[in-house]
Amino acid sequence: MTMEELNRTNIQALWRHMPGQPYNWPRKATVVGDNPKQVSPLDVPEGWVAPQLRRLVRPFAEAVSGAPNVGNELATIDGLLFELVKAEDLQAVRFPNTFHCSNCGRFTTINAHSNVPKCPQHGAMRQFTWAEMHECGHLAPLKPPRCDNRCGGSMALLNTPTLQTNRWFWRCMKCGTRSRTPVVRGCSTCRTGRVRVDRIPRSEAYYPQTITVLNPPTRNEYTQLAHKQVHTAAVAQALGVLKPGINGLKQIGRASPDDVVEQFKATMLALGVQPGDPIYDAGLAKAQARAGAAPAWRDDVDALGLDEETLETLGEECRQLSLACAEQLTAVQLLDMAKGTPLEPVYADYPALFSRHGLAQVSLLRQLPIAYVVAGYTRNSSKAVTMTRSGQPVASHFRFFTGSKSGKMRMYGVRTETEGLLFRLDPVKVVDWLVRSGLVDDPGVTDPVSAQRWLFQVTTPVTDIFKPPENKISAAVLGLTHSFAHRAMKALAARCGLNVDSLAEFLFPSNVAFLLYANTRSQFVLGGLEHVYRYDLPDALTELAMESRCMFDPPCRTSFGGSCAACLHVSEVACARFNTVLDRNLLFGTLPPLAGAPTPSDRPVRPDGKTVSWQPYWTV
Repeated sequence: MTMEELNRTNIQALWRHMPGQPYNWPRKATVVGDNPKQVSPLDVPEGWVAPQLRRLVRPFAEAVSGAPNVGNELATIDGLLFELVKAEDLQAVRFPNTFHCSNCGRFTTINAHSNVPKCPQHGAMRQFTWAEMHECGHLAPLKPPRCDNRCGGSMALLNTPTLQTNRWFWRCMKCGTRSRTPVVRGCSTCRTGRVRVDRIPRSEAYYPQTITVLNPPTRNEYTQLAHKQVHTAAVAQALGVLKPGINGLKQIGRASPDDVVEQFKATMLALGVQPGDPIYDAGLAKAQARAGAAPAWRDDVDALGLDEETLETLGEECRQLSLACAEQLTAVQLLDMAKGTPLEPVYADYPALFSRHGLAQVSLLRQLPIAYVVAGYTRNSSKAVTMTRSGQPVASHFRFFTGSKSGKMRMYGVRTETEGLLFRLDPVKVVDWLVRSGLVDDPGVTDPVSAQRWLFQVTTPVTDIFKPPENKISAAVLGLTHSFAHRAMKALAARCGLNVDSLAEFLFPSNVAFLLYANTRSQFVLGGLEHVYRYDLPDALTELAMESRCMFDPPCRTSFGGSCAACLHVSEVACARFNTVLDRNLLFGTLPPLAGAPTPSDRPVRPDGKTVSWQPYWTV
């Protein structure tokens, strides 16, 4: 195979030309990505993305190990045994190196750099682009068996026009013996289960496992944010008792009481002064005195009564939301900019418009820093666990990229900018909706801060993107937020000039908020979402609650979970949860049962056994 160049942008390469990913070469050959010759560090700190990566790989690690919070994948993330890089010089090799004659069935395997072979009777052979795939990550070309008679003849692969691999078979071209070895065999890598033989490139051969990092700090900025109180401070920001944005987090880091004590201990250790020494004890007492008592905002967070693990997970979500809000254009600012213009009365109605749709705020993020990171890949399925036709669970193995000289796992990424709209639901109305639906008793909250505080106390942070939360309140709030996001995504797509699959979502379920951003994979900001925010937002929001029906109703809404491809589903590249935990009943209310029809068995119930009947969240 001759050396050729394929010019692609970094973002195009990230999704289509990664190591281990099969794709088509321009001259109609199939290749598989190889490790790049040269990489450069991605300006995103590994410690910043580690919590997101842990949530990504955790379901795969648990599915393979069969134990909670156990697995080699988790150890890689927890030990920071990975590095974020940007590929500067991608490579690929021809794959599979198997060639087939469509006339006589002759099957030949050659070297990756050899020229195309020829059939002695029929001339040039064609690349046979079928390969073995398995959930363990196995990807290999078909390997012809030896003749059962040991005559040493070449093998022919026959009956391939049927495209049904279970009807293919091998036959010796010398003695004519049909081989007893099947084409579809057991996996030679993990020796567990049978491989799948399919044409490549196909999505089944390579599912990228990615994370999207909103407003990531640079490596220099991260040194001011990597302090112990960052997650606690982010929760305080969500409660409104601490200055929002990255500056608030930096300020807490500089004034952290824990850091004062830790710096003293590090200094004493460097000087060789051990605990018990009078100098050490006296200095420690002074450091603790300088640190003083915990700040006032810490008391508000401690009052939530959250355990350390929950606080850290919740703090990670709050931190992402806080940084996303750093440079936002709000409705109030928009109104100030439009004073004396024909748009002033339109913008003046925005607060009432938001309130009618259960929103506290919609703000525009015109230049949202964002990083896409491909952490690894899976084969045969993008999910951690799939079910066979016989009902047996099959675990997908998470595969990291290799090739680093340091021994660390590589993760490839791109840092760029995009635009987005941040939707924040009104916490008071969310609590009221939970009460009206009968899921909870009235907690008596009347203002946004107390409502948000109550939600933090009764819900659990969402960490698994494949499974719905076990906490009933968390599942309801996630379903409401997620369903709202999909409706908004479809309404925006009709007006911003982007296909719905070119938008993507980022969910903040504990904060009843979501971000919709342009996922165009281009290196410039189109401005379509800003146009909607300035001129078409009233029409877009009005459309949300205008039509509650689906073409497949009533079965879709009564028996199929209230969501399907015709109403709420979007492409998996646009959805953060693979179209799970969606339900139009959460937005429009539970339909009464059909006359004579039995009550559905999957109706939600409270912990005390009472049935829940969802009430409309939108009352417009």
